[in-house]
Amino acid sequence: MSKKLSLLSILLLSLLFSISATCQTDSEQLYPISRDGKEGYINRTGRVVVEPQFDIAYYFSEGIGLFATALIKQSPDGESKKIPDKWGLIDTNGKIIAQPQFKSAACVFSEGLMCVGTEAGVGFVDKTGKLAIEPRFSQAKDFSEGLAPVSIGGKWGFVRKNGEIAIPPQFNDANSFSEGLALVKVKESYAYINQAGQVVINLSVTDASDFHEGLARVVVGNRGGKDKYKEKGRAGYIDKSGKTVIELQFDEACDFSEGLACVVTEGKMGYIDKTGRMIVAPEFESAGDFSEGLAIVEADGYCGFIDKSGKVVIKPQFTWASQFSGGLANVMVGDKMGYIDKSGKYVWEPTK
Repeated sequence: MSKKLSLLSILLLSLLFSISATCQTDSEQLYPISRDGKEGYINRTGRVVVEPQFDIAYYFSEGIGLFATALIKQSPDGESKKIPDKWGLIDTNGKIIAQPQFKSAACVFSEGLMCVGTEAGVGFVDKTGKLAIEPRFSQAKDFSEGLAPVSIGGKWGFVRKNGEIAIPPQFNDANSFSEGLALVKVKESYAYINQAGQVVINLSVTDASDFHEGLARVVVGNRGGKDKYKEKGRAGYIDKSGKTVIELQFDEACDFSEGLACVVTEGKMGYIDKTGRMIVAPEFESAGDFSEGLAIVEADGYCGFIDKSGKVVIKPQFTWASQFSGGLANVMVGDKMGYIDKSGKYVWEPTK
């Protein structure tokens, strides 16, 4: 039930960073930075708003930021790495709302709540840091359209914001609702349900994703085939009636974003529109979703950005990059991270 195709392994970070950015308004958005071993936040102009003081600073969502204390562990190659220990909450002025106390935390606030892990289990806190739904679940995902997937006894169902179970746990896995439907898994089969818990689309596929812009990616075939192309699954798209509207013809595919979706054909990535027409020729090693008119692409091992015509507007030069959010993109040069604007100019020079 993967949600999007990543830019090799490094774009796993991009996914995490971009999720929270989509939940912020322009006035709320702050960006994590690192300086002299501590982390804080800047605004979109590059001005330090919250002085670096935390072991780990994570992105803001709905006006609330996550920060964490950290344990330092040595990797096998001798490199020191920060491992999150306890998570807390701050506001946009850097005022601590909740002291570090949660064992784990979701990436973002969604619809005013965020799932957190405690000694008793997983629950949800509100923006004051108080438990709004008691921690009685083994796992949970973000609220969307008034419901959140939760796991009890190894099965997934859905909970309302008042803590009542809306759809009893019965699925092997479940995603948050998107455009009125939620992707669920029963044994090895996939389906989409409505908010009454009724199955509205049954699928005979090996993988599927949420609906985005009216279409959902589906895959048929062996995704783990030994041959690089011939034995891999084929990806395409269905509409909300379950009808295949873009034939299963790609090696892999992403969700639609801003009218385009990245796809893999013969080992290269390009972009299609909602008719399945190739808009940007498959020529990149990897590619990500469009955000604010630009998309990350990888060429010769480096990340840059293209526009919707396929024109390279920021040449590949970064070892890692996130999607644009609020006019800025987080980028990495070597082991240092900074921020660029849409012209490619640094708003915050890379630091560590």
